[in-house]
Amino acid sequence: MHLRGILAIARKDIIDLVQNKATLVGLLLPIFMAVLFSFINSLISGTPTRLLIYNPGHSPVERIVSSAFSAPAISHATSPVEVEAAFGPDGAHKQSSYALGLIVPPTFESDLRAGRHPQVQLFLNGDSIDTAQRALLTQALTDYGRQVVNPEPPLAVVTSTINPPQPSAFGQNSKAFFVMYVLIMAIMNSASIVPGLIIEEKEKKTLRMLLASPITFSDIIAGKLLVSLAYQMLLLTIVFLTMQGFIGNLPWLLLFIFIGACLTNAIGLLIGCLFNTTSASGAATGILIFAFIVPALFVGPLGQLVEGQSFMIIVKAIPVYYLAEGLYKALTGQTAVAAMLTDLTVITGTTLVFFGLAAWSLRHQAAVASSI
Repeated sequence: MHLRGILAIARKDIIDLVQNKATLVGLLLPIFMAVLFSFINSLISGTPTRLLIYNPGHSPVERIVSSAFSAPAISHATSPVEVEAAFGPDGAHKQSSYALGLIVPPTFESDLRAGRHPQVQLFLNGDSIDTAQRALLTQALTDYGRQVVNPEPPLAVVTSTINPPQPSAFGQNSKAFFVMYVLIMAIMNSASIVPGLIIEEKEKKTLRMLLASPITFSDIIAGKLLVSLAYQMLLLTIVFLTMQGFIGNLPWLLLFIFIGACLTNAIGLLIGCLFNTTSASGAATGILIFAFIVPALFVGPLGQLVEGQSFMIIVKAIPVYYLAEGLYKALTGQTAVAAMLTDLTVITGTTLVFFGLAAWSLRHQAAVASSI
């Protein structure tokens, strides 16, 4: 392969994309959606989260708990009884201005280091904190204990929940849903970039001129994939920064983003080689966009509402559903290996299938191009 030729192809394609105003607007759509969804999410969860904490020993565990919220407002209780009175017994239904209460014993840190398995009490208001957030908070407390000393278990977390959350409430994990949806849109964009760049060479009859130089057909494809990858990384970075999307389990999140990028680039290659006109590839890309966006709607809160409906069989037959589900689970921290394996297996297998089809199509396309 010729590196200078690949970079020259990539530079030409970047200039063409920037100069094409219609294409540029379409490529920037995920950024517009990220800004819109960030605004919607700020309306849903923009109010400060009130925390009532009894921590006379000034344990750093207070900071661990408060960092789980974007806008924590901490009030310090003067006694454990004050926290207990603000929430009440487990399962009770009562009005409370606090989302979370925490009782940390005065000797918590010394007991932890001495291996005495100290106990912390965690009070949660289900109107503000859902089941997934409860699990994350409990895990964060346990992980903190293991950083100090490593017995099993290092500490005991006693949890009480008032106003138990309804699993179908749309407001729960709204930020994770919005981030997942915009990520799907950003990942999907590469499926429209690659075929457009390949078909452009066919329609402008520039393929013969390029092949007359030392550049090979593989160099041309590599240059176009480089443009798609560079755009995708830039777009995903902007989306993350705009939506403050670094939540949940980041390694799993990056893994699913990488697999999704591989999938859409493989599909884009296949479309670019199968079609010879922009109109034909545009129709195929439109179907692809529909196949990407619709299944993602039924992941998360809406999916819980319609779980068990007959049409969900069709939705779950679309591989992209498992990409959206994997992203959502990673963003909400639901990353037990057993829970992620199905999503990972389905989307990886689909990616390999499309890469195989794209490779076969590329060999055929290269043979045709070499005979020009």
